[in-house]
Amino acid sequence: MSRRVWTRRAVLAAGVATAAGMLTGCRNDVGLKRNASPTIAGQLGHTASNGGSDMPLSAAASPAAPQPTPTAPPPEPTATAGPVPATPEADPGPPPVLNGDPWWHSAVQTPDGAWLGVVTAVGLNVRDAPSADANVVETAYARHLLTVYATAWDDTNQALWYRVGDERYVAADYVEPFPAPAVPRIFDGAWVDVNLTEFYAVAYDGSLPVYAAIITAGRNELTPLGDFNILYRVRIGDMDAATLGIKKKDPNYYLQPAVEYAQYFKSGGFAIHGNYWTPPSQFGGFSSHGCVGLLNPDAAWFWDYLDKGSMVSIHY
Repeated sequence: MSRRVWTRRAVLAAGVATAAGMLTGCRNDVGLKRNASPTIAGQLGHTASNGGSDMPLSAAASPAAPQPTPTAPPPEPTATAGPVPATPEADPGPPPVLNGDPWWHSAVQTPDGAWLGVVTAVGLNVRDAPSADANVVETAYARHLLTVYATAWDDTNQALWYRVGDERYVAADYVEPFPAPAVPRIFDGAWVDVNLTEFYAVAYDGSLPVYAAIITAGRNELTPLGDFNILYRVRIGDMDAATLGIKKKDPNYYLQPAVEYAQYFKSGGFAIHGNYWTPPSQFGGFSSHGCVGLLNPDAAWFWDYLDKGSMVSIHY
């Protein structure tokens, strides 16, 4: 064999061997890479061992953890019945006045819960029932005061009446609330304010008016002005001007027998007392010798209310 042929054979043999070695090395590199980087293989995915699924190897190798089953929130605690606090009572406010008429809140209220009203008519019949057909038992006059206890309704004539005493009624259209006139000063306890401009005597308990009545007063400014204390009292007796040094022939002489409820507040015979000789329609003016005259029922009220030492304040 020639040297050239051997050489070519040797070269061919060497080439075959080299090629075989390269193929073997390629297979080992792939295997190394698999063995060295299983995570990469898992990321790329593998279908041979996964039965043709498109799921990555890592998912097949590690089954998904079960998701927690949502549970219902615990029930809210149920409130248990307990004692219910008492609801405070609403303030009822002032007591109803003559069926709730607020107009009467300005009137003087008497200790027995009645209200004073003033007559607005020249003359007002007082009847024994709340009806224009009822009997007339007396008459009240303009500016006289009435004690109003309640209302009454006349169904027949559709008219409102005021009860001013036992079986005593007047038509409500002719009576208005009586508020006490202003006073220049206030005294403690039971006292009386005599207003010669309005011609009313108003009884007070401190600053609270509790009663009032129309009066007569002295002509020619004979009624003294000022603040006085009751000096003494005479339940019933004669009033004789002779006791004051006035002779019987003097035009200023007077004699009034059986005068009731006299409460003397100044020397010279000045008193608050009952006046039965002046017609009721003439009350509310100057007609006396200087005393403060009252209708007998009113004089009786002041007798019971005042006492020796009580203050009498007289002014215009």
